[in-house]
Amino acid sequence: MNYRELFRKKSVVLAVTALVITVGMLAGISSRTRSTAAIPQDQFVIIIDAGHGGIDGGAVGVNGTVEKRINLEIALQLRDVLCSAGYNVIMTRDTDISIHDSSADTVREMKVSDLHNRLKMTELYRNSLLVSIHQNTLTSPSVTGAQVFYSPNNPASEQLARSIQDQFDRYIQPGAPRETKKAGKNLFLFYNAKNTAVLAECGFLSNAEEERLLCSPEHQRKLVFCLYKGLLEHIEENSSMYGLT
Repeated sequence: MNYRELFRKKSVVLAVTALVITVGMLAGISSRTRSTAAIPQDQFVIIIDAGHGGIDGGAVGVNGTVEKRINLEIALQLRDVLCSAGYNVIMTRDTDISIHDSSADTVREMKVSDLHNRLKMTELYRNSLLVSIHQNTLTSPSVTGAQVFYSPNNPASEQLARSIQDQFDRYIQPGAPRETKKAGKNLFLFYNAKNTAVLAECGFLSNAEEERLLCSPEHQRKLVFCLYKGLLEHIEENSSMYGLT
C-alpha cells in the first residue's frame, strides 16, 4: 500500500469533513455495520468505544438525557468518517447493549464483565488505538467543557489526548481550555490498557445548556470533527509507530 497516497486521501477527507460539518450535511450519514472478521490481528486498528450500554445507562442529565445514547450517536458518526478515510475500525458496541459474559448474574457482575471484555478487545489487536466516548457529570451545574483522559501505560496515549484536546479547545470551547488528565484506577479500562488509549468526556450532562448541546446533531458533528482531526494528526505524526510507513 502507498501510505503517502493514503495520507493525502485522508487529508482530503479531513477538508471535506470540515466543509460537510459546517453546512450540516452529516446528519444523513448511515449507521452501517462493518464486519471486522477479516482484519488481520497485526493490522493497525482503531477501536471506538461507545461508553456504557444496555443495563448500564451511565450518567443522567439534569433534564433526563441518558449518557449511553449520546455516546453511541457520536461513536457511530466517528466510525463512519474514519471508515470513509480508509481506516480499519472496530466498535465495542454499535447498538444499545452491554457486552458482559452470559455468566454474569448481578448488575455489578455485568458491569465488571463488560469492562473486562472491552479491555480484551484492545488486547486482541496488538497494534490498536482506543478512543472511548463518554459524557461527564458533577454535582455543580456550572461546570462545562470537553476533556480528554489518557492511559498512563503508553506515551502515545498522552500525545493523542493532547491532540484531541487541542481540537476541543479550538472548536468547542475557545477561551476556556481544559487540561488533559492521566487516568487513575477508577478508570479501569484506561488504567489497564497497554496500547494507545484515551477517554473523551465530550461535555457535562449536569449543565442544562451543555446537555441541550450534546443532544444537538449540529454540536455532535462538531465533536466528531474534533475527534477525527485529533486522531488523524496524531496518526500521521506517529505513522511509523503504527506500522503505516
